[in-house]
Amino acid sequence: IGRDTIESVFSEVFKAEDAIVRPQIMCGTHALSVTLFGLLKYGDTLLSISGDPYDTLKSVIGTVGDSKNSLIAHGIKYEQIELIDSDFDIPKIVERVSKQDVRLVEIQRSRGYSERLSLSIDKIEKAINEIKRVAPNTIVLVDNCYGEFVETREPIEVGADVIISSLMKNLGAGIATSGGYIVGKKDLIWQIAE
Repeated sequence: IGRDTIESVFSEVFKAEDAIVRPQIMCGTHALSVTLFGLLKYGDTLLSISGDPYDTLKSVIGTVGDSKNSLIAHGIKYEQIELIDSDFDIPKIVERVSKQDVRLVEIQRSRGYSERLSLSIDKIEKAINEIKRVAPNTIVLVDNCYGEFVETREPIEVGADVIISSLMKNLGAGIATSGGYIVGKKDLIWQIAE
């Protein structure tokens, strides 16, 4: 009852259809890993449109290290498009996703450890609108770490299909020692849960 209730609360707060909220999700990277492995299969392409992901995600993807269990080791292709002055390169994104072979676009909202600015909801909305215009079936995932409640809208409200984060950041108020959430469209949340 407790798990179902908290997942219902997260769905309502983030304006999503469904949610996974668990203390067993150890961190944001774990939430991203669970999500990416749940949604991507052999031959799919993952495209980051906010440049380099967090360092910890690079080993999950397989761009660093030699893990036999990375996405790349499982036959998933990875590409990225760099930001220009802390904003999306919309023409390059549109050109790439219009080829219809990108299964999932990943956006890292926070600056992480880079020198760029965090990405605003308005910028994210513009990018998602353009992606969905040319490739409506492409999944858009937003890494929402450090982004919760810093603006009046959340990424689901501007068209993201799935958002994830750690509970150790904004939502855990600095006192949660583990946990993460994944919220979004019901069919995608079920794929991730499986």
